[in-house]
Amino acid sequence: MLERANTSQAVADVVIQRIVSGELAAGDRVDLDALGKSLGVSRSPIREALIQLERDGLVEMPYHRGAFIAEVGVADVREGFTLYALLSALPVRGVVSRRDPEVWAELTESVEAALAAGSVDEFEKQAQRFRRSIARAGGGPHLRSLLRTFNGLVRVASRLAMEDDLEQERTLLRAEYDAIRDDTPAAAVAATVRHVVSTGEHAVRVLRDRGVLPDSEGDALDVTVEDLLTVGNLVRPEGEA
Repeated sequence: MLERANTSQAVADVVIQRIVSGELAAGDRVDLDALGKSLGVSRSPIREALIQLERDGLVEMPYHRGAFIAEVGVADVREGFTLYALLSALPVRGVVSRRDPEVWAELTESVEAALAAGSVDEFEKQAQRFRRSIARAGGGPHLRSLLRTFNGLVRVASRLAMEDDLEQERTLLRAEYDAIRDDTPAAAVAATVRHVVSTGEHAVRVLRDRGVLPDSEGDALDVTVEDLLTVGNLVRPEGEA
C-alpha cells in the first residue's frame, strides 16, 4: 500500500517504474482495477496519475477506451531533458549576479551533502534540494510551477542515470556548482545546461541497454547543446558585458 502524501504522484511513479523496467510495454492496457488493488488506492488518484502520464506522453487515453502505454522513443526522452535543461538554466543567471549569501550557503550545503552522500537516495535528495534552491532564488512563480511539472519521466530517468553511475552524476553536479560559484553568469548557465543534457543522454543509454528504448537515434526539438547555451545571451541583464 502506498504511504506517500501525494498519492497520485506515487501511483504515477509506480507506472513509470514499470515502464522503464520493461514490465509495461507500448500498447499494454493499464488495468485500473488491478493497479488500484495492488497499490491499495481508489480510482481517483489513479485517474489523476494517468492525466499526468498522458501529459508526459507515457500514456494514451482514447475517448472511452481506457488507458494504454504509449510508445516512447529516444526523441521523447531527449525532448523532456532538453526542455528541463532550458528551464533549469533560466534562474541561474540571477543567482550568480545577485550573490545572495543565504542562497550561497544553501547551495553549498546541499552540494557538499550530495558529494558526500553514501547512497543514491541521499544524493538524489540533495541534488533536488540544490535545483529547488536555485529556482526559488532566481525564478518567479510561473517558472517554478513549470519546473514542478517535470516530476515524471525526467525525474525517474535521472534516477536511472544515478543508479548506473553515481560518480559521473557527482562530477556533473560538482562542475555545475563550481561554475555557478566561480565563473560568469553565461558560463554558469552553460554548465547547468550541460549537466541536465548529459544526464539525459546517460539515461537514454541506460534505457537502451534495458531494451526499453530502440537503438535508433532521435533528436529533440532539432536543437544542439550549443543552441541551448544561447539562453545565456537571451537573458543577459542590460549593461552586462
